[in-house]
Amino acid sequence: MVDETLITHGALSHIRGFYPTLSPSEKKVADFILANYQKVMPMTLAELAAHSGVSDATVVRFCRALGFHSYLELKIALMRSLLDSPDLIFDHIEKDDSPLTIMRKVFLGSIQAMQDTLDLLNDEALDRAVTLLQNAHTILIVGVGTSSPMAHELHNRLIRLRLNCRVETDAYLQLMQAALLTEKDALVVISQTGASQPPINTAREAHRHGCKIIAITGNPSSELGKLADVLLLSISHESRPETLASRIAQHALIQGLYVLMAMHMSQVANQNEYLIWDALMRASNAQES
Repeated sequence: MVDETLITHGALSHIRGFYPTLSPSEKKVADFILANYQKVMPMTLAELAAHSGVSDATVVRFCRALGFHSYLELKIALMRSLLDSPDLIFDHIEKDDSPLTIMRKVFLGSIQAMQDTLDLLNDEALDRAVTLLQNAHTILIVGVGTSSPMAHELHNRLIRLRLNCRVETDAYLQLMQAALLTEKDALVVISQTGASQPPINTAREAHRHGCKIIAITGNPSSELGKLADVLLLSISHESRPETLASRIAQHALIQGLYVLMAMHMSQVANQNEYLIWDALMRASNAQES
């Protein structure tokens, strides 16, 4: 592994120090990282290569030229060099920002993510998603990590319409369930980066069986995006892999999907909402008495 003391003192300085020894194509990678180091954090090797205008092999050679054994080591070094930066907590935050200023930046980031997500939605994709979900024999909803709560939220919405849906956030169990899907079913995959391997494996397996796939992601060029029959983009401009604003945008997108479907099934939706409300009220009264 590359010298720990070297990368702790600054991966960016390390790149600048080695810059004169790099090949012209490797310098393209260095130039992109130096100018966009915060955006590199959530990128896959292939994405960094594409943004730098070089091949995947060039990125691998670049990492080795700097003394890193892998692209992952480079990203870890970049992360360590930014430990004192508030950007690791939230973009555009300054150390001397007042509490209200910090709150305003967080709120505005979430508002922007929702507006950008709304701007990229279109009637065709939404109608297609609603049709697939309504006509599916079985709906499997999957997500891992911080996408898991969003998967559960969509499941909680769809069961109100008495749709035959399941949610799975375990990587192996979702793959097992995907193996049993057919062309009559639908798979909903939630992954903001589109690069997480478990959801991709699940989508591949479902696709192999002819199952229709709806992807909620922020990366249309990812393999997940390419596997999807319907792509619903959730936009966030945060540079960290685990973005905050994208979750809010996804939550709004999920609520919107539920309302769209409920409007198509208004009689059933109203009846079910009443039954749920009545059950909750009776449970609450029982606790009080």
